[in-house]
Amino acid sequence: MARDKAKDDKYFNCTQNHEADYVAGLYPHAKEQVKTFLASACEKKTLNNSTHKEVYDLIKKELGHSQP
Repeated sequence: MARDKAKDDKYFNCTQNHEADYVAGLYPHAKEQVKTFLASACEKKTLNNSTHKEVYDLIKKELGHSQP
């Protein structure tokens, strides 16, 4: 069990592949594009300490896909 589940639920964790899979799955029409974007943003540390809402906002801003 996570040490701080509330924090885990709120913040996007780049080290957890299932989080990227989950978020990408919310955009079925662009799943691979979103997954590639998330990997790139994590590599560049753009998503450090980002909430899920901030991740969705960034996807909207950078890729033009509406929030799920």
